Amino acid sequence: MLRLVLVRHGQTDANLNRVLQGQSDGELNAAGRRQAEELGRYLKDFHVDQVVSSPMRRAQDTAAAIARYHRLTVKTTPLIVEWNCGVLDGVSAGVFRKKLQESGVPLSSFRPEGGENLLEVRQRAAAFLTDVIANYLGQTVLVCSHGDFMRALMSLILQISIEEASGIHFDNASYSILEFENGHWSPVALNQSPEKSDQVVTM
Repeated sequence: MLRLVLVRHGQTDANLNRVLQGQSDGELNAAGRRQAEELGRYLKDFHVDQVVSSPMRRAQDTAAAIARYHRLTVKTTPLIVEWNCGVLDGVSAGVFRKKLQESGVPLSSFRPEGGENLLEVRQRAAAFLTDVIANYLGQTVLVCSHGDFMRALMSLILQISIEEASGIHFDNASYSILEFENGHWSPVALNQSPEKSDQVVTM
């Protein structure tokens, strides 16, 4: 069996202000740093063999806060970076929704100028899953990434559309557990956090 502990990075100012970050390399804010530290302490007794992160600072810093409790080095891969929103990096959620509506295409096909669409993000997610199956079978891998990437990945796991997966919510510094066994992925827990400790799945 292969187990993924999927972590969304801690809060940034852009998250707080409901602004698209995409691949702009924002840092955790003070609340985000606290969230990362709290999650690291909370997960310290979980068995983790590998820690893999997006190369974005907000993800790497969150991953590092967890990895130190396991004495592991954080590995990075560009496959799990956030959706490249091109010219829409830095716009408000409201402006994004307006641009999407004006485009006349579904969310999955919407490609902002200079960016990528979510079908392409899902292709990256598929490549990442293929990679972890090939290299980490039998291990528990903690993966620190981003909300839109994680939703694209969940569309694969749950075999649903990008549009359906867009309704899945991941809090900042939350973790979800996915298991791969007998050729199939299944979610064990979604959007968990220290504040939701009564719902925790132990490992």
